[in-house]
Amino acid sequence: MSDRVTRILFVDDDVVTGRVMQRNCDNAQYACKVFQNARECLKTFSTDGADLVITDLRMPGMNGFDLLSELRDIDQDVPILVMTGYSSVENAVEAMKRGASDFIKKPFDFSELRLLMERALKNASLRNENKLLKRQLGQKQDRFGMLGDAAVMKTLFNTIEKVAEVSCSAIITGESGTGKELVARALHDYSPRKEAPFVAIDCGALSETLLENELFGHEKGAFTGATQRKYGLMEQANGGTLFLDEICNIPDIMQVKLMRAIEENKITRVGGTTSIPIDIRIIAASNRNLEQMVKDGTLRHDFYHRLNVVNIHVPSLASRREDIPALVKQFVIEFNERYNREIEGFDNVSLQRLYEADWPGNVRELRNSIERCVILADGPILHWEGGKLIGDSKETLPVIFSENMFFSLTQLEQEYINHVLKCFNGKKNKAAQILGIDKTTLWRKLRRYENDSEAV
Repeated sequence: MSDRVTRILFVDDDVVTGRVMQRNCDNAQYACKVFQNARECLKTFSTDGADLVITDLRMPGMNGFDLLSELRDIDQDVPILVMTGYSSVENAVEAMKRGASDFIKKPFDFSELRLLMERALKNASLRNENKLLKRQLGQKQDRFGMLGDAAVMKTLFNTIEKVAEVSCSAIITGESGTGKELVARALHDYSPRKEAPFVAIDCGALSETLLENELFGHEKGAFTGATQRKYGLMEQANGGTLFLDEICNIPDIMQVKLMRAIEENKITRVGGTTSIPIDIRIIAASNRNLEQMVKDGTLRHDFYHRLNVVNIHVPSLASRREDIPALVKQFVIEFNERYNREIEGFDNVSLQRLYEADWPGNVRELRNSIERCVILADGPILHWEGGKLIGDSKETLPVIFSENMFFSLTQLEQEYINHVLKCFNGKKNKAAQILGIDKTTLWRKLRRYENDSEAV
């Protein structure tokens, strides 16, 4: 919570309980208003609001259950604690169903109640921060469901906007895990074909025969086991978009058949003789250098150029490193919701490591790492130690171990500190972070070794 005084509304028809609560709140520096009537509390909340409401359940007139429902109609997020001298499982369940944040039995000890209050306030603050962050991320995410403020991402978004408007073929390139299928879906979802199907196939997962059968379909009796007609993916995508992922794995003969189908806008099912007209947009993708494959003769040049009307490159995470903090926050929110967690985020050292780590698997690898951290978390603050840090030296330590040479721990510590400082060009903040100590401790050790100037 901030330095602003916490505003509490307390409802109980018992005068003595209200006085005790008022006195305890004054001592704890809470701004508390006490009511003996639930309707008066509701009226005040409707006009002035509050940070927390605490109410008895059994009261004359409007009871606590009804107050709960009325408060939730006004504000879905304000934390509400309920108390009753008639504590029971049924009362607790009913109160929680109506939106209570927690439940306490009367007579209560204020220290116990205060713990519940602080927890409810903290949880409400976290939910509000998450909602704010979601709104911020929503503003940044653009309309394509992709997060990125880096210049390379803005260029990508501009390209998607232009290409989505037309129905030309396109090839999407980029490393594994960069989000090529997201781009393909965006090209479809924001195109005139958006109401028609988007059909995707991984061309690397099927043999030539199976790939042909999947794309073109087959007639009944076309081969052993073909007991009925099958409509291929190209027919299923009619009017919409066919996404061919990893086109580098399409065999040569299938490249020819696909190219003919694209040029003629017709297909023939396996085992059939009738040409079937189709109207589809082809979007292809690959994580390999297709131009080099054309030069090497492993990809037909006519097939490549037929699809490569527009080439869209999806940047690697290394080229948009400034987006990592926002991506991390987005993934924490996503997995909090999925696994019903209340993770606040990463500690500062871990955030720095996440920012500087190599991500050969790009956004997919980062996302998986965050998911793993959320699942295995022992508390609200996440820690991350995996990955190779940029700037990690490949040098061996300047300490050589042998059966005839021995060093004291102090000597080894001094050598290693010098090594880390050298690797990071004398940057003590960075060195202290890698060493797992604070900067003051590092300075103290350097002074003790009397080699500060030599180390940097």
